[in-house]
Amino acid sequence: MVDLNLIRVFAVIIEEGSVTAAAERLKMSQPSVTQALNRLRQATGDQLFEREGRGITPTRAALQLYEEVGRLPAMADSAVSALHRFDPMAARTTFRIALTDLGQTVFLPGLVSGLAETAPHCSLDVVNLNTTTAVDDLVSGQLDLAVSSTPLRGAVRPAVIRSDHYCCVSAKGRFGDRTPSLEDLTSLPRVVVRDSTGHTLVESLLPPPADGSLHVSGFSAIPGVLEVSRLIAFVPEAVTKDWAARWDFEVRSLPPDQFSSTVRAHSAIDAPTAATAWFVDWAADTMRLAH
Repeated sequence: MVDLNLIRVFAVIIEEGSVTAAAERLKMSQPSVTQALNRLRQATGDQLFEREGRGITPTRAALQLYEEVGRLPAMADSAVSALHRFDPMAARTTFRIALTDLGQTVFLPGLVSGLAETAPHCSLDVVNLNTTTAVDDLVSGQLDLAVSSTPLRGAVRPAVIRSDHYCCVSAKGRFGDRTPSLEDLTSLPRVVVRDSTGHTLVESLLPPPADGSLHVSGFSAIPGVLEVSRLIAFVPEAVTKDWAARWDFEVRSLPPDQFSSTVRAHSAIDAPTAATAWFVDWAADTMRLAH
């Protein structure tokens, strides 16, 4: 493998037309430039330059090599520089965000439309939130952002997005004419969303699920299940308006002093790139506007 620094020296010699001028531009000693050129000659098996009067002229092989790799040093410099600056209108970056299926329903419309306007050449890669791996993925740079109502512990920076409280949702007429108490509701078989999705608040406050309960990995299947069963579900209020408009459900608010949650956007303490730093702040601001 050829050292990129050798290509850098070679490209500047081509562009300047002499070893002396290349050394001045690179702020290197002339012997160091000559040594780098000799190493590249050994790697390519070609002289690369021939003497012509007081100067040098590139061989045909050198011109072909420059055409193919001469821009690599500048491209590398540009890529490294882009880690420290970010122009959203010009950037072509893919951002990765972890959301629950509920989070996707609530936040994705605003994120997609906002990104198309603010950073039109950038893309979103949305993955399902897994709270057991999210912190490691944020620290390693595999994720730019993870949104959860369960606080993530570790080397991450949380930003509050919104507050929400939970409601009980059931098929219409499930309780007839009576109004069930909280004790009634918590004793019934229910749909339980697994804790790896970050929705652990309600389950931490309730008794163990009754016999006949259903455990699922997300919220999307809940409406269909409630429609054909006597199960109930405890879900954030953010989703209940849409569900009630589409299905014949009854929604009962739970005591907000007990069943309120805070949704947070978690990111690495030190953003690995300027692009990630921009996206983290922009996405948090955008999600705060979601209804």
